[in-house]
Amino acid sequence: MNSDPTWRPPQRTILIGTSLGDNPVPHHFAALGRELTNAGYGVSLLVHGPNNDRSYVDPRISVLRWPSSRPIGLADARFFARVLRAHPPSCVISNFGSVNVMTMVGALLRVPVRLIWHHTLSDQNLLDARRGRMTIRLQMLRARIVWRLATHLVANSNAARQDLVEAFCIPTSRCRVFWNCLEDPIGPGKALPVVGPENKRNFVCVGRFARSKGQDIVVRAVAAVVQHVPDIKVEFIGGGKSRETCATLAAELGVAKQCSFSGSLRHGDVLKQMASARATIVPSRAEAFGLVCIESMAVGVPVIGSRTGGIAEVVREGIDGLLFAPEDHQALARQMIEITENDLFCRRMAAACRQRFLENFELSKAVAAQARWLDALISSSEGSGAPLGACDSPPFEEAHGPGDSTRKSEGG
Repeated sequence: MNSDPTWRPPQRTILIGTSLGDNPVPHHFAALGRELTNAGYGVSLLVHGPNNDRSYVDPRISVLRWPSSRPIGLADARFFARVLRAHPPSCVISNFGSVNVMTMVGALLRVPVRLIWHHTLSDQNLLDARRGRMTIRLQMLRARIVWRLATHLVANSNAARQDLVEAFCIPTSRCRVFWNCLEDPIGPGKALPVVGPENKRNFVCVGRFARSKGQDIVVRAVAAVVQHVPDIKVEFIGGGKSRETCATLAAELGVAKQCSFSGSLRHGDVLKQMASARATIVPSRAEAFGLVCIESMAVGVPVIGSRTGGIAEVVREGIDGLLFAPEDHQALARQMIEITENDLFCRRMAAACRQRFLENFELSKAVAAQARWLDALISSSEGSGAPLGACDSPPFEEAHGPGDSTRKSEGG
């Protein structure tokens, strides 16, 4: 230990691989970076993708751009090695496409804390595979090797943690669960002053069009609902290759007038559409978390979701939403009819949604807990010199505060 009383340790730095898109995930990591900056860390974001809007990033945080639009190549590895050598960090946090490069180079250059944030189930990738399932399985095999170089992995649900253990052979001791979070869209100066579902027959279904997201299940449910509620409306928000397929299916089933396809919208506009709906439908065949669920809860609108993965962890049956078996469009139809006809039930769930969001998914509370956990990990690595994988993770419940009555799902 340095005996000079005026000596201070150099500022510890953290590098976060993310994007600057118009959606809650990059906003979450920008907010986490701000919280860590407030705690005395130097934080840099390593960003990829076409979006350059850093208006929501704290000006104290530096923003570096990968050489490639998707950081998976040799040029990106060389770039990251230069960054690490110039400013050796205490921790690197990787997401999505940056995971392999940041983890491998971070391990090679002995970054003490190397953290992967896991957002997508392997089953989702297999359902949505464009290059064939064999390619996806080979990528998963590579991930099994690379991801074991991480000191810790954060999963966004119990289902995602189980996926890490079973599909990627990650020891449970290295896995930590933090649910996704969202900035509160309602309040003074916010764009959504009104809470609660007012239009009895309007529903929304938000998400990219892909097999795992299950929009075709909703179209089939509408065909069953229309016999009882002829003026039912479902607005599908999102883009993707299967959008036209769903529109064609709606025409074939005679419900083209009941199904509208709005394409991709700005995040604020998505929330506005949700806020005016009776309920949000989340029909995924597989889902790690289901960000749409907490977006709907944030604006006080109940969720009708498939009983799978993270959706079944977030939505409490009969309290803030309803759950149906994946693929069961008839069950979904019955729930849509029930929520249309029962005003009191719907309003009670709407109030519960808003309360649950504020208690468990509001951004500022979530990132404060995450920053404390990261600080403890970094301090532990500096104090012991032991691999961080050996450190105990706090219990899941501590991440969300006392009193959380989360229902453990089949996913974990």
